[in-house]
Amino acid sequence: MPTKDFVKKQLMSGKKLKMYLGIDPTGPVLHLGHLIPILKLKEFAELGHEAILLMGDFTGMIGDPTDKSATRKQLTAKEVKQNLSGYKKQLAPVLKFGWGGVKVKFNSQWLSKLTFEDVVKLAANFTVQQMLARDMFDKRMKEGKPIHLHEFLYPLMQGYDCVAMDVDGELGGNDQLFNILAGRDLMKAMKNKEKFVIGVKLLVDASGAKMGKTEGNMAALTDSANDKFGKVMSWPDGLILPGFEILTKVDLKEIKKRMDAGENPRNLKMELALEIVKLLHSEKEAKKAQENFVKVFSEKEKPAEMETIKVAAGNQKLLDLLSNNKLVASKAEARRLMEQGGVKVDDEVIKNWQAEIEVKGGMVIQVGKRKFVKIEIE
Repeated sequence: MPTKDFVKKQLMSGKKLKMYLGIDPTGPVLHLGHLIPILKLKEFAELGHEAILLMGDFTGMIGDPTDKSATRKQLTAKEVKQNLSGYKKQLAPVLKFGWGGVKVKFNSQWLSKLTFEDVVKLAANFTVQQMLARDMFDKRMKEGKPIHLHEFLYPLMQGYDCVAMDVDGELGGNDQLFNILAGRDLMKAMKNKEKFVIGVKLLVDASGAKMGKTEGNMAALTDSANDKFGKVMSWPDGLILPGFEILTKVDLKEIKKRMDAGENPRNLKMELALEIVKLLHSEKEAKKAQENFVKVFSEKEKPAEMETIKVAAGNQKLLDLLSNNKLVASKAEARRLMEQGGVKVDDEVIKNWQAEIEVKGGMVIQVGKRKFVKIEIE
């Protein structure tokens, strides 16, 4: 936006453009969905433009209402800081930071300095009708659910980010267009400048739900190479083409041709998983993850290499062992997995969540289909 021709003209002008992508620290872990606009930001940096990754340490405390059927829980400054702490490390495999790469900025630098008078002046650029036009607000109104005033302020704050940085363009997911366009309105009003926008596709499942943290069906950047590979292999076949399009540089025409020829979707998914793991790890690790997947799932064998955890010898509840060693997110999840037959100790399924086991060195615990750990006595 505003048009493809306008954006093309900017890109062909020879001018060094200032582009940015904003991320709110709503959780400590980034996932493949975040990677889609980040890879586009990387392209701008590689072309010599000024690329900015903006960490929403201030807006994260407000809470983006986008796609939410209820008000987001507001984060504290401490929670925001904790969530942000690992982002640079998680993105290091794909982004070069600093000189000649992507700059990192924090929007608290300017948003925390705004006075009440400043906020009133910013708010004067928008109407209540504009805000209520958002589909999630409209839906909440019809369902009698509350819309809090601070949620109206969110697009105002995000919009002010581009004014404060005086950018030429902004990247973001298609779900962020309302917030991004609020920035275009403010740029026109406050700087008499046309900001262009590039919205990227989202990775969605068959129901149209985003593959993300909230939905719990997305590979995290902190996942091991094996886990990333396995999670991509678990995606429905309908995600093969979108996955190649927005997460790789593989020739889509060739993929479409092979799909039309009736090639086994499993082969294509295997290639997609390989490309994604290669991007975030290395070719060597990607091939090792592929070999591991084939061994575990096709040949029904245990992986040749597995994580080792140190545990004290003696009897202890399996539920505690799983949660204390972070093999599951919580005791509730451990209980659910055990009751569903998703936990094995030396190939024996343990369904009783109150069961005690005798911890021995060399014991192998399997959690779900993909996670294997070997016990080592402390």
